[in-house]
Amino acid sequence: MDMEFWRCKRRCKRLVFSLLEKMTPLPSWLWEFYLGFRVSSEPPPDGAKVDYVPLPSNGLVTRLPFSELPPLRSEDVLRIVIVSDTHERHRQVMVPEGDVLLHCGDILMSSSLCRADRSLEALRDFNRWLGCQPCREKVVIGGNHDFGLEQLGPSFGSALLSEASALLQDSSVVLPVSGLKIYGNAYSEGSSHNRAWQASSQVTAEACQGSDIVMTHQLNTSMQDKLQAAGVRPRLWASGHDHDQHGVNLRGFTLFVNAAIHDDKYRPWQPPVVIDLPRKVDQPRAESRKPS
Repeated sequence: MDMEFWRCKRRCKRLVFSLLEKMTPLPSWLWEFYLGFRVSSEPPPDGAKVDYVPLPSNGLVTRLPFSELPPLRSEDVLRIVIVSDTHERHRQVMVPEGDVLLHCGDILMSSSLCRADRSLEALRDFNRWLGCQPCREKVVIGGNHDFGLEQLGPSFGSALLSEASALLQDSSVVLPVSGLKIYGNAYSEGSSHNRAWQASSQVTAEACQGSDIVMTHQLNTSMQDKLQAAGVRPRLWASGHDHDQHGVNLRGFTLFVNAAIHDDKYRPWQPPVVIDLPRKVDQPRAESRKPS
């Protein structure tokens, strides 16, 4: 009975999406109705929280109220704040103070269905929000919902998201303040109508070799096994995409993080992940942090 119900639900969902795709781009009023129906804007019922990993070498995570996150004053540690899958509800996300903010894609909800100008305005609002977040450096990748960002191309996309230190797609950056080398790739797999970057190059060992942090929109087990077997050993691997996989997992040398903010019912109730990453000897010391 239950299995038949879920099969029927999936068939109905595919039918609805196929009808919507034939109507694209949706009129603004219909898109706003769909967005309000599909994506919750309600805050978490138990208040804003963070998942905190004070020592990546043991991978233990503690869920804390936002106000109880310990301040970071040591210059020997970099505070990394990770979010993903905000789906146009970025203004419902409380981001704590840190050194580096990572956003692992799905800024938008379903930009293959809505008008291009609507996607652009949502991206501009995201950029304004990004500029207000209390982290010195910010790195962003796209996700499969970010068709509007993919259509812009790397140059125009970077110009639009001007508050980001870097917008990465199968590329790397060395951040000037933290000294971290970060590789990013928006590739993911899936069967929905949201297919941005799903025809792009997959992550290769050569591309992300030597990175301190790897950001991919999705991290599946086969990708993880293949790259680790090829000797890819980042200190931190940040991802999202799979809303029901939010959490932290230490595997060998690497801390794997899924920081999807939305849960599997598209409620923005899952917390940002905060990692206190010991600074490597050869990384530059930042200016002294202001006491909090």
